[in-house]
Amino acid sequence: MNGLRIAIIGGGPWGTYAVERLAALLTANPPEAPVRVLIFERTGHFGAGATHSDQQVWTSYLNRVASQIAFACDESNTAASALLPLLDRPTFVEWAQERYRATGDARFDLKPQDVPRRQLHGIALREMFDRYVGILRGVPGVEVDLYSSEASDISRGEPKIAPFLVHREDSDAVPVDHVLLVTGHSANTMARDGAETILRKHADENPGAAYIPDVYPLGDKLRERTVPADRSIAVLGMGLTAIDLVLHLTEGRGGSFEPADGDNLRYLASGREPSRIVMAGPSGMFTSSRPENQKAADSSGRGHSALEHKGEFFTAAAIEALRESHGVPAMLSHGEVRQLDFARHLFPLVVLELSYVYYRALLGEDHAKAVRLAVTPRYEEFLRIPGPDSEAAIDHLLAPVDECFVRALDESTLDGTLPEGRVPDIAVHRFRWRRFFDPISSSEAATPEGWRSALIEYMRRDHEAAAQGNLRNPVKAACDGVWRDLRSTFSAALDFGGLTARSHGQFIGLYLRYYNRMSNGTGLVPMRKILALVEAGMVDVSTGPSPVVEPVPGRPVFSVRGPVTSARTEVDTVVAGRAHGFDAERDRRPLYPNLLRRGLVRRWRNPGTTEDAGYEPGGLDVTKDFHPIGADGTAEPRITVLGAPVEGVSFFQLSAARPYSNSSVLNNIAYWATTVVADIPAASGDRHDLEA
Repeated sequence: MNGLRIAIIGGGPWGTYAVERLAALLTANPPEAPVRVLIFERTGHFGAGATHSDQQVWTSYLNRVASQIAFACDESNTAASALLPLLDRPTFVEWAQERYRATGDARFDLKPQDVPRRQLHGIALREMFDRYVGILRGVPGVEVDLYSSEASDISRGEPKIAPFLVHREDSDAVPVDHVLLVTGHSANTMARDGAETILRKHADENPGAAYIPDVYPLGDKLRERTVPADRSIAVLGMGLTAIDLVLHLTEGRGGSFEPADGDNLRYLASGREPSRIVMAGPSGMFTSSRPENQKAADSSGRGHSALEHKGEFFTAAAIEALRESHGVPAMLSHGEVRQLDFARHLFPLVVLELSYVYYRALLGEDHAKAVRLAVTPRYEEFLRIPGPDSEAAIDHLLAPVDECFVRALDESTLDGTLPEGRVPDIAVHRFRWRRFFDPISSSEAATPEGWRSALIEYMRRDHEAAAQGNLRNPVKAACDGVWRDLRSTFSAALDFGGLTARSHGQFIGLYLRYYNRMSNGTGLVPMRKILALVEAGMVDVSTGPSPVVEPVPGRPVFSVRGPVTSARTEVDTVVAGRAHGFDAERDRRPLYPNLLRRGLVRRWRNPGTTEDAGYEPGGLDVTKDFHPIGADGTAEPRITVLGAPVEGVSFFQLSAARPYSNSSVLNNIAYWATTVVADIPAASGDRHDLEA
């Protein structure tokens, strides 16, 4: 009997999704020939992997609500040709409630709008992985082998045995026919002359100073002997990783929070925390709090996508019109693309869409209709002639929107849509797009104390807005409705070389930071804790924007200064509190550098208009079916790469699967599984024996 070997390298969340797809397809149509599924997960935490491990510290939270997490394809997934029974594909919140009923453990008593702790997600992933492996093993002729070892290389195999050999360190290579690479997050070696190398070199040469280049797993990298209570630290970054880090070093060290005024918290120190935690992020601001998710319409999270914003001005059709009339032709590996400039062609539409959703939440559907009518002539003009200046184009597009707002205030009251039902002060509630993106003014940022006070006040307002929810509060409705609900539209604009090389780099360096800060934060519970730590003085935010962290020559300390606020301080330890972007050449794990060396893969390059203007975000070059393109320019259809290694080519690859939303994450896995299963030979096929 002949058969097929399928290797899944990476047993984290994407590995779980992959096993689910194989289970659904092979249960619906049992194979005529043997199938062997080989899953490699170096941590041994099958189903969860490292980042989402069930061994994560309890103080870390996810950045999405419980009802927006799935493990399996559902009826909304257009790429899923077969589905498992409903009981075998619970949403995360359904899984948690099942566990709560079975155990009575309050940890699992999650509501749809709750932001779960990451550890719970890891427990769920491992359980669902085991369930899907069990289903697969129950299909006649299907074997599943789990390898708790690192896949360090892939080489070409003997044609009569198998196309590929998966190499493991200190073990024999394994022959396989198809490979799925879903290796998730990794970390990079330091650039030879980069800022990290300078910090590490100073720490190595000055006993008493320390530099920690990556922090996961927190329980191992940030033990008390590594960062003792008497140490002062600077944290590079103020996003999700930095928030995890700060909570681990405070609440995770025995500190606690008690109710203060209103919904605020007060921090009670344990004495085991670092002496001072100085934040050093590019914007000087933490990510905004995710709002209460009012789009999660029922207890299971099933069917809430109808409440998501669909797009009025920033649409796939508008992007195609701009591409046709103003795109710059560029030849990429998959063909010619008419590239756009994000700042000039797309950002004005993003801001217009934000203003539209903002006012719709503030003043209702009738006002939104008036805005559409008023702005349409200028919108259609913009699609024909975008103009050379982004800010001027935004102001031009928003002028009729602003006029509609002023007219609405003259004609009526807002009848309770704002606090206390008052007619709002225009200066407070008018959509001011520059302030929307940069909410702390330059005058407030002039001193360390001014920046700290302004940031605390902003965080309080942000938390009040988040509590009002993503449908009722205008700011949160706009950020959630545009940055999150329209991610497929952003993908249509960005993916596979949709932007010029210069604009691609600018998008990652600037606009993607706006996306992360304004819409990709964690929930109110952890963010209220962060605010309490700032107010208690445990966390120092006075450095402000554009921080400079550098060694102090001859001394075992680092200088942290804020060019905008004029803040200046010294710390003993610097910690990189941000995730590493994927870089195939500098990846610390051996797999991708080896694949580059063999020519099985190559880095993706946005060519730009000249050779010097090209841009390489670090990801791999792949086809639109996510098959890697090798050094010789040909694609390898029997290898598929998804997730972090292709994030620079196809955005939003790092998202978790969402239920009942036609999730692109699950669709990409479904396309892969369908293709692989179609390659299973018939019983009489002329293929190798699985035992060969």
